[in-house]
Amino acid sequence: MMRSHLKVAAALGLGLGLTSCASLTKGLKAAKLGGDADRLVAVSENTQKCDKLGAEPAIQEEYALGSALAIQWVQRGGGLMLATATDQQLTTYVNTVGRNLAMQSPRPTLQWTFGVLNDTRNFNGLSAPGGYVFVTRKLLQGVDNEGQLAGVLAHEIAHIVLKHALHQYASVKVSSCKGAVVGNALVSAAAGRLLSASDRDGKLDLDSDTGLLADLTEKTVELAGKGHRKEEELEADRLAVELMLGAGYDPEAYRQLIAKTPDGGGFFANHPKRDERTKQISKVVLAQKAGADTFAELSTDSLQTPALPASFAAVKATGVAKDAK
Repeated sequence: MMRSHLKVAAALGLGLGLTSCASLTKGLKAAKLGGDADRLVAVSENTQKCDKLGAEPAIQEEYALGSALAIQWVQRGGGLMLATATDQQLTTYVNTVGRNLAMQSPRPTLQWTFGVLNDTRNFNGLSAPGGYVFVTRKLLQGVDNEGQLAGVLAHEIAHIVLKHALHQYASVKVSSCKGAVVGNALVSAAAGRLLSASDRDGKLDLDSDTGLLADLTEKTVELAGKGHRKEEELEADRLAVELMLGAGYDPEAYRQLIAKTPDGGGFFANHPKRDERTKQISKVVLAQKAGADTFAELSTDSLQTPALPASFAAVKATGVAKDAK
């Protein structure tokens, strides 16, 4: 009887143990599920906070990013063309033309700076937030008159005024922040500071955080290398025409430059097809002439397409600017 009792007790005890283990397992699973749910809620909340980083940056943040991007363009473009007296004359000339155009824009008070890159291989124009605009030595060799140069500069000015690079930068900030949150990997200080900024107003102090600035600049350069969207390029062309008209240039010169340049090369590598662009430029000029706005009753008779200065002769002849004797 005792043995039977012990067997029953043992069986009951074993049963109780099994029951307790089962209960514990269920409890652990419930706790894990609860933890996962809490984490999902936290991730959702934090990713929503990351969206704040898509807000338009303060001017100090724009200047910090623009300066860092400008350094990248200069380094990749073989440095600035400043070695000789003729180089410096050309740079001064490009700044004169560029600043005249920039003064016609909705952002005339930016610290507009224009430079020529030593790149002799790529027919290109580049820009960075804050007012940095560059053209390559190869581009200077390829323009026929000041109007064509003005068109390229106006197009790059337009990208800055319309904040196209800042849109790319905003997407970099948001995606970097969300990537850190979803990966539960706020292991980098940069990611942590991004999320911290998203808790506030989304603004960043890049001047005091060189690590974050370097990280965001690298990612923005990578994205910028893919080019702007077609709609942004056409938008920049439209504003470029208006800037040229405001400065007294005939946009026909810019249209001719686009028409003579093959699709998919250099400055036009990521742009819409040239036929589409040239048609739009003509259309914008006609619309401005017929409109009732700034250029109402516009007459192209007074518009100019000035010749290039004598200092261009050396660049066009050899591809290398030489000092005038």
